[in-house]
Amino acid sequence: MLLQKGEVRIVGIEVISQVQQDFIIEGAEFAITQDGEVIEKGEATVDGHKIFTLFSANETGRYLCEFTYRIGPEVLKAKVIVEVR
Repeated sequence: MLLQKGEVRIVGIEVISQVQQDFIIEGAEFAITQDGEVIEKGEATVDGHKIFTLFSANETGRYLCEFTYRIGPEVLKAKVIVEVR
């Protein structure tokens, strides 16, 4: 995902079942890191099968937004690379 410095945008994922079964995302967290250092973390917003957070592009650079979420007994992770120019 490419952002311009100064933008505030929604960064997120949509979880899709590979076997066409319905599921409920029970909770999700996010962590935004840059060069391995945690910049921000907290609880992500869950809306149906979508998980997202607001990202403030205050400084240029490359960031990693990692979502950790729970479906039943499973804990899953997804990563989104954000580049701010």
